[in-house]
Amino acid sequence: MLRLCLIGILLAVLAVTASGMTLVKDGRPACTIVIAPDAGEQEKLAATELQTYLRKMTGATAPVSTDITAAGNRIMLGVFGKAPVAEWQGKAPGPDAFAIETRKRKAGTDLYLVGGDARGAMYAAYELLERFLGVRWFMPGELGEDVPQRKTVTLRKVKWCNQADFDAIGGLTWAGGPGAEDWRRRNKGDVGAPGYFFGHNWGNIIPASEENVKAHPEWFALQPDGTRGDQLCSSNPDVIRISVEKARDYFEKNPDSVLFSLSPNDAFGFCTCDKCRAIDAQYGVTDGVPTDRLIHYANAVLAELKKTHPAKLAGILAYAPHTSPPVSAVPDANYATMICHSPGDYCHVHAMDDPECPENARFRRFIEGWTKVCGHVSVYDYYGHFRVFTPWPIVHDISRDLPYLRRHGARGFESETQQHWANQGINFYLAAKLAWDTDRDARPLLKDYYHRFYGPAEKPMRQYWEAWETAMRGQPCGGYRWLAMFTPELVEKIGRHLDKADRLAAGNEKVKQRIGFARIGYNYTAAYARMQWHGGRGEWPRAVAAGNDALKIIRDTAGMEPQPFWIWLATEVTRGQMKPYLDKLKDAAPADQ
Repeated sequence: MLRLCLIGILLAVLAVTASGMTLVKDGRPACTIVIAPDAGEQEKLAATELQTYLRKMTGATAPVSTDITAAGNRIMLGVFGKAPVAEWQGKAPGPDAFAIETRKRKAGTDLYLVGGDARGAMYAAYELLERFLGVRWFMPGELGEDVPQRKTVTLRKVKWCNQADFDAIGGLTWAGGPGAEDWRRRNKGDVGAPGYFFGHNWGNIIPASEENVKAHPEWFALQPDGTRGDQLCSSNPDVIRISVEKARDYFEKNPDSVLFSLSPNDAFGFCTCDKCRAIDAQYGVTDGVPTDRLIHYANAVLAELKKTHPAKLAGILAYAPHTSPPVSAVPDANYATMICHSPGDYCHVHAMDDPECPENARFRRFIEGWTKVCGHVSVYDYYGHFRVFTPWPIVHDISRDLPYLRRHGARGFESETQQHWANQGINFYLAAKLAWDTDRDARPLLKDYYHRFYGPAEKPMRQYWEAWETAMRGQPCGGYRWLAMFTPELVEKIGRHLDKADRLAAGNEKVKQRIGFARIGYNYTAAYARMQWHGGRGEWPRAVAAGNDALKIIRDTAGMEPQPFWIWLATEVTRGQMKPYLDKLKDAAPADQ
């Protein structure tokens, strides 16, 4: 839900009004961007970005100044209560939040961009550029941005405040890549205190080195065969003591971080010792699920940690064998969890709240169970895939899942968004918008996307992306069964929309480049479909040839901005996908070869 207030008409217009403010007039700057003399890096960057995009829009370069007495119209950018916005009277925005307001004065008009903190002030600048001046950042780099062209820029009277719906948002450019950091920042894709999101950490708390296992086997998880694994024995007093020490050391070195991860390693193999099993029995656990014993361990660590760091959190993922909420263990108030909506375990063919989806019904039970007992619940999802580089057509999921999570008490959202922009970038853009404002209607966002990004080719490009969505919605529920939809016939049929888009974009070079970028993803998808199709029919030479075509398409994208694929990952996984066919081909070769 937007936290907003609105006075007057909240639109950028081209005509001066009695209560309005001119930023640029007839190609000449008509305002000064003012920041504090001691402004931080984010405020300085925000001022530079405002200056840059006003120049891209109009050709005019508005001056940036630290003189808060500057004459004429001024854009006053800063943190609540500090120069140059100290005179602004209003409710203080929260962290990452901001207020935007025009105020008349004798010598001109001030446009206040007031952040609850430095990042909030920076986000106010991006909100001004996007919402009020019409700039878009659909993808990283010049190819991904759309800047309206005009000679005069004027605002009507504005009073607007906004903050993200989740306390924390992250991961939207999980794997990085050229221009990704700029794109994420411009779309307000980082929210929350440092360190709020977390991952597996037992291997860092006590590494399962040969030396450690030999000296202290009791620290590590007893396996059914009597050996020791790399998970920890969470009931062991030394493990608890060392966990406390590591948490304290971490917070001493990272005082701004709010959370220390106590989460097990990325595997199964939990302890079967008598003491761990006794803790299971204490909480009524009969199925071996380790959730309760992990809460018991975290509560013991937090009891000691609070003596020195009473406000800090400790986190354990709700993941794999410990995804379900506890039977009866009660998490400490400073316990945090993050529930993983993994593609293999649940369903992305259907939205989380789809009543006909049994796989997501299980996930809903987990979400609703955890939010009843834990005050710090986040969700971890995958909007860019780690093993699929074709289209990952889940726009229909994103538009429903993020509002569902917010309604049901999730306080944070992180997406492991691998950077495969050619086939999956539409997911990233929509997710950035809806994670910030979960009540926002996806339909006008997508309409704006297709219209602004593809111009004269808007209709066939919308048909292109929606055709993948339609095909996805017709697939079986759960896991990776949806991949069967990528047949050569379907790919060829959907590709006709690209052909039509190319014809309509004739004469518009930037649109043609954007369609060409989508075609890179399409060509990879066609090669992938051929590889799987021929491999499924035992046609090993054709399957291997198609796999090599897919690998070449990936290699040829080196150095592109944005990156069509995360080259390293896409290469390794595609090689793994073609390996069975390559092995079959080798096995079928005559012995003398």
